[in-house]
Amino acid sequence: MKTGAEVVVIGAGIAGLAAARLLHEAGKEVRVVTRELGEASRVPDALLNPVRGKRGVVAPEAEEALEALWDFYPRFGPVRRGILRPVPEADRGGWKGKLEGRRIPHQWLEEGLYLENAGWLETTPLLHRLAEGLDILYAEVERLEHNTLYLRTPEPRTLQAGLVVYAGGASGAHLVGLGGRFTPGSVLQTQEHFKQARSYGVYVAGHSLGGSYLPHRQTYTPHQTEPHEIEWLLSEAEKLLGYRPAYSSSWAGVRYRLDPHYLKEIPGGYALTGFGSAAYFYAPLYAYRLLKRIQGKS
Repeated sequence: MKTGAEVVVIGAGIAGLAAARLLHEAGKEVRVVTRELGEASRVPDALLNPVRGKRGVVAPEAEEALEALWDFYPRFGPVRRGILRPVPEADRGGWKGKLEGRRIPHQWLEEGLYLENAGWLETTPLLHRLAEGLDILYAEVERLEHNTLYLRTPEPRTLQAGLVVYAGGASGAHLVGLGGRFTPGSVLQTQEHFKQARSYGVYVAGHSLGGSYLPHRQTYTPHQTEPHEIEWLLSEAEKLLGYRPAYSSSWAGVRYRLDPHYLKEIPGGYALTGFGSAAYFYAPLYAYRLLKRIQGKS
């Protein structure tokens, strides 16, 4: 088995796999090191949403991120277009002001704001397609020192990288010591399938009801869905839909957030991480930027 690679990507969530796929397609020798495929990116369905929260905040670099994600994701699977934001009449003036002058296709309907160039996708099929043909080593990185990875295996083992890309998210953030915030949250897997994504307070898309975010933490701790989260999600869904959807299971994870720079130089390479709940929205844009930066140093 090879003991090194031109580029070693730590983490196989959406950021790591997007970066590894683009680098692989550019002819780089890439190895991905991860505990499991997807990790915290295996939320059942992910929104691609440029206008966020109940205040209608337009995401930074929204236009560039939309262009990049529509260029990237459809090559690997279906992406469903459109998100309906049922904004109350009293708040629509403020939302319209924030969208003024922005190149974000949208319409104001009787029900609210329809973002025609936003969308959603099923994550698991996408992650598997992105992983096809990549050199993936399933192991835990115990320590990272510049270009040397120390792996937790039955026998001590190291892996040398010409360049390291850390894309491990919350569970491995200690490896690069960037600080940041750790936000636990949950998604319910609904029995009903929502082809039309709706988002205000919580969101529904596919078989997902999501949007629970507990208070930030300063360090990573694994999360399990709590009863009060389920009740909150269902009560907010009732406001959004007019009823409480039936659910069959739940997903729990911890989102890692760095403001505002998602691509940082670290000793031995780069950190591509810290997207929080917007990972699927921003991952293609920053993966393309990482590729350009690496090609510029070749």
